[in-house]
Amino acid sequence: MIASVSTIIPCYRCSSTIGRAVDSVAKQTLLPAEVILVDDGSGDNTLELLLQLQRDYGKDWLKVIAQKENGGPSVARNTAWDFASQDYIAFLDADEVWHPEKIAVQYSWMLRHPDIALSGHNSVQIKLGEQYNFEPIPTEIKASFVSKSQILLFNVFSTACVMNKRDLKQRFSPSLRYSQDYFLWLEILLGGEQAAILNFCGTYYDKALFGESGQTANLLNGKKAELEIYKRLWKSRYITFVESRLLSLWSLAKYYRRVGICLLRNT
Repeated sequence: MIASVSTIIPCYRCSSTIGRAVDSVAKQTLLPAEVILVDDGSGDNTLELLLQLQRDYGKDWLKVIAQKENGGPSVARNTAWDFASQDYIAFLDADEVWHPEKIAVQYSWMLRHPDIALSGHNSVQIKLGEQYNFEPIPTEIKASFVSKSQILLFNVFSTACVMNKRDLKQRFSPSLRYSQDYFLWLEILLGGEQAAILNFCGTYYDKALFGESGQTANLLNGKKAELEIYKRLWKSRYITFVESRLLSLWSLAKYYRRVGICLLRNT
C-alpha cells in the first residue's frame, strides 16, 4: 500500500544531511507516494547530490526541482506544494529524520478524521552524532485538538511534524524570512480549519529548536517576525488591536525567556 502523501523537503547547502533525511522517508513502513526535493539555489554541490539520490531511488518516486536563485524555505515549500500530486502534504527538513512509522500512523489518523485539515506530533532532540533510537509508538493514538487561543500563544507545530491537506488555499508567506510556518498555521486555524497534535514522537533532530543554527539561530529576528505576524493578523481582522498588543507583549516575554535559556546553555 502507498500513502497518498507528497513529502516536501527544501534543500539549501545540505549535502551532509539530505541523504539521511531521504533514507528515513524511504524506510517508512507505509511509503509516501512521492518525495519532492527543492534545491533552493544552493550554488554548491547540493543539486548534484539530489540528482544522484533521484537516480538511486527512481525519478517516479523522488522528484527534484532546481531553483536558480535562493528564495528561502517559503518559496521552496510553496513551489513543491503547487507541484505535489497527492491528497496530503508532509514536510521534512533536510537535517531531520522521521520515525519509520510516522507516515503510517499520521496518515491513517488523518484518513479517519477527514474534518481535520492539519495534524502534528511530538519531536525528539538527540545529541549531535548520536544514534537515532526511535521511541515505540503508543498502542492507542490520542489527539489533542488545538484551539485558536493556543496557537496564538505558542507555535505548537514543528514543520517537520506537520501533515496537512494539499487543497488548502493558504501558503507560506514569501515576504516573511522568519516564522513563516507559524504564520501559516495561524492563518489556517484562524481561517476556520481544525488541527490536532497526536501523542507520538515522529521527528528526530540534533540541534536546538532555537538559538543554535539555521533560521532559528537569531532570536531577535524571530521576535521581530512574531510582531509582524500579529500586526498582519490584526490588519486581516483575525484578531483585535488590543489582542495584537497583548500578544506582542507576550512575544517579548518569550524572547527574553529564550535569551536566558541560550545563556544557560552556553555556560
